[in-house]
Amino acid sequence: MTMNNVTAKLRQKNIKNYYLLLLCTILSVMLVTSFALIYFSKTVQTILPEGGDSRKQASMIFVIAIVGCCVFTTYASSLFFKYKSREFGIFMALGEKKKHLKKVLLKELSVVISAASAVGLVLSVPLSYFIWKIFQIFIVDTHEMQYQFSPLGFCYGMGFCIFVTLCIFISGVKFIKRSNIIEIITDSRKSEVVKDVKSWTGIAGWIIFFSGIFLGYMVPHIAVRKFNYRLPSIWNVTFLLSFVGIYKIMLYTVVHSKKGRNSKKYYRNIISSNMMRFAGKQTVRNMCVIAFLIAGALFAAFYTPTAVTGMFSDLKARSIDNVFFYRQDETQISKEEIYSLAHENNVKITDYFEAETISLIIDGVRRDYVGNKLIEEHCEKLKYSNFMSEESFNKISGEEVVVQNGQYLTVVSKEYTEGFWKKSNDLSLVTHPVTDITENLAFVDVVRFSSLSFDGTNIYVISNEDYERLYQGLTEDKKHKFVLFNVENPEETYFFTKKLRDEIINRSSENVAIVSSYDLYKKQMCEEEGEKYWLDDYNVELSVDNSQLFMDWKYYPMFKVVNSQDLIKNLAVFLMLFIYIAIICFAAVAIIAYTRSVTIAIDNKALFMNLKKLGANNKYIERSVKKQLAKIFIYPTIVGSTAIYLFFGMIMFANGGSNISSSEYMALSINFAIILIACAFMYSVYRIALRRVKVMIGIH
Repeated sequence: MTMNNVTAKLRQKNIKNYYLLLLCTILSVMLVTSFALIYFSKTVQTILPEGGDSRKQASMIFVIAIVGCCVFTTYASSLFFKYKSREFGIFMALGEKKKHLKKVLLKELSVVISAASAVGLVLSVPLSYFIWKIFQIFIVDTHEMQYQFSPLGFCYGMGFCIFVTLCIFISGVKFIKRSNIIEIITDSRKSEVVKDVKSWTGIAGWIIFFSGIFLGYMVPHIAVRKFNYRLPSIWNVTFLLSFVGIYKIMLYTVVHSKKGRNSKKYYRNIISSNMMRFAGKQTVRNMCVIAFLIAGALFAAFYTPTAVTGMFSDLKARSIDNVFFYRQDETQISKEEIYSLAHENNVKITDYFEAETISLIIDGVRRDYVGNKLIEEHCEKLKYSNFMSEESFNKISGEEVVVQNGQYLTVVSKEYTEGFWKKSNDLSLVTHPVTDITENLAFVDVVRFSSLSFDGTNIYVISNEDYERLYQGLTEDKKHKFVLFNVENPEETYFFTKKLRDEIINRSSENVAIVSSYDLYKKQMCEEEGEKYWLDDYNVELSVDNSQLFMDWKYYPMFKVVNSQDLIKNLAVFLMLFIYIAIICFAAVAIIAYTRSVTIAIDNKALFMNLKKLGANNKYIERSVKKQLAKIFIYPTIVGSTAIYLFFGMIMFANGGSNISSSEYMALSINFAIILIACAFMYSVYRIALRRVKVMIGIH
């Protein structure tokens, strides 16, 4: 019988080991590539803002998913090598040369990994299409939610295949290079024992973990706010303390056992505790990976409630049902036409206001970094802002503010908090854009009125006399008209407000197809210096079918009913992307945890049989198994979810100017509910793994 015949017989007998490596590689490649196909598609890349937080978050979590899947695949390969060690050791004992065994192993790996990579790459396309379509059918289907195949995403998938293949081949070469035959033969029974750790290791782990998060995120925030200094990027290595803390926590969980006062409990669990210790290193590594992937999955899942609650809170804070504004050089829908459209749709308008604002050039503080030092530079002419007369503001708001000549009030939303980059009292000078006359204005206070809040539009209230004087000589493009009105039974006016919104969009010209932060004064300065204004590259598609207008367009109407009911539709691509990331991470977590559970059964099956022979009943053995599996599932879930929940809370605290708003409290509550759902998911995987392990060790 030739060597090929022998290896073929062994391969046939141990086919399950090949299936394990094949399946794990297919799943890893399929998950990573399917996400890459979606993430790098034209649909998603067009909607995700370049350099925006959402794109950075998606990229960061994608890296976590790649690392998790890579670790998962290399772990599966280590199990494969462990099972192969006995037969290769015997071959070496019989005189077979390493050189030939190396060729046999690499040939088998080439066939398995190539087949798995090909299958994973092929299946990733229908998988990504299927998930996209499921989201369209059951969540939302919009004009932008069109599936588009991404060749770049496929390239990332192939790159992942190459990287994983190299990792597995390197591990295979290291495996075959061992010179000690006895070591190779006994590798399948070799344990990765971890010595006992001190009782303070767990507490130290939590302290190191929290210190890493605080030093990595809060200290840079404090340095900027208190000392106007940005810490160098090397400071981000302090986040690694959190990883060290997680490792310490997992190590303590797996290894530590002490008799303590309750010696009966100690001896009852001594078998399960020491079984975990004998495979301690491998178990701790798996638990750390599970914790990181759970953190990444939850971070992605937290995006949806945070975005939705913030926008719903903003709409709820608006006291006027429908508000829109436009430049007066535009031919927009009139009051009579609005009333006529309302009559056609059986809608009764109860309050109707129109108010003018004027655009003046204001001064301000330009804040930027020079090196790591924050520099604040005062500019006498910075940008355009809108000004409203005291009389107009009181009419539409119901307030009775009084503004003296030479003073101003800053209009802010109800949940406004003073930011670091933008302050309500920066304004001190205004310049008439036609006469170029500059005047002083003094800040008095802020006035909270959310209905005038539009992204990229600042409103200041000045005295009637100042307004009338500054109004003189302005061109129509420097004047805006705000239209505000309430309706009876606003919840029943969706179709009316939708038709009105569509009419406003259709009547708007390309001159106002600009993003929220577009400023005509900055454009003018760029043209005078012979440069191109960078926001000219951002084209806004003025179409009623463009659901992304609510994020992009400067003059998008704020209609409470239509905006709230269309919110999920408008955020469709964002929601799908982050939900899909969460699905990938949780899928990897389930597979890693389940595989580790099965490995425990395989490695300790003989021990469980010996316990039976010594008189242990099935109930005792089952309790020992549960103790081990519980550590694999419970502690990574607790640590991963706690870490990301705390980190998310810090982000909200820092972004809100050391304050958490009511909408953010609501988002944190929903996020906590998501954590409970994740715990339920992990428990279901635990029950499935437990059932399988019981069958494998014969106590089902």
